[in-house]
Amino acid sequence: MPILLFDIDGTLYDGHGVGRRAVETTLQARVGRPVDSQAVSFSGKTDPQIFRALLADLGLDDGDLPDVLDAYHADMLTRLPGSRATAIAGAAEAVHRLAGSGLPVGLLTGNLEPLAYLTVEAVGLERALFPFGAYGSDREDRNALPHVAAERASAHLRRTVDPAELVVIGDTPLDVACARAAGARAVAVTTGRFDAADLSDADLVIDSLDALTADAVAQIMR
Repeated sequence: MPILLFDIDGTLYDGHGVGRRAVETTLQARVGRPVDSQAVSFSGKTDPQIFRALLADLGLDDGDLPDVLDAYHADMLTRLPGSRATAIAGAAEAVHRLAGSGLPVGLLTGNLEPLAYLTVEAVGLERALFPFGAYGSDREDRNALPHVAAERASAHLRRTVDPAELVVIGDTPLDVACARAAGARAVAVTTGRFDAADLSDADLVIDSLDALTADAVAQIMR
């Protein structure tokens, strides 16, 4: 049975820059001066990867990473509830439709776990829809996350889940790459910063999650 793992940012959710603003505020508090993060791409990266790159740019020791991540987490807990977060068009409907068809649904995201659930809840997707997943707080390397998700799906479904059963759904080449690294299938949606050509290594490239049906998933599993 296919097991669907959704990315969040750019796939289910548009934060309108709230995460980047929180990152910059967190680092500004650390260094005592304004921080511009625009030179670092966040797309498809885990939160620890993003902060490690920015700490290096600022000449800070990456031993500060745990404390910085804690500060970022605290900032986002207060920032997200009042933010201008919106669901990507068709995303919430797709999750409900696919879960309603009987397919197991989880998350695979670079976000820290508590922020992942706060984020999906901000766009009207209840936590119960995603009873398992893998997060940036589990592994810094996104390519390791499908194996974490498979372990958690196994516990949830009470059977052994092979990574080949996983379908990673995301909007960046790094989402596709992490699926490939685990022997999973990849569905890419052009709702983020990347177009169909950028995402062509996926098993299926779609313009909107409106096009992701149980039948379409069955086709790529053959």
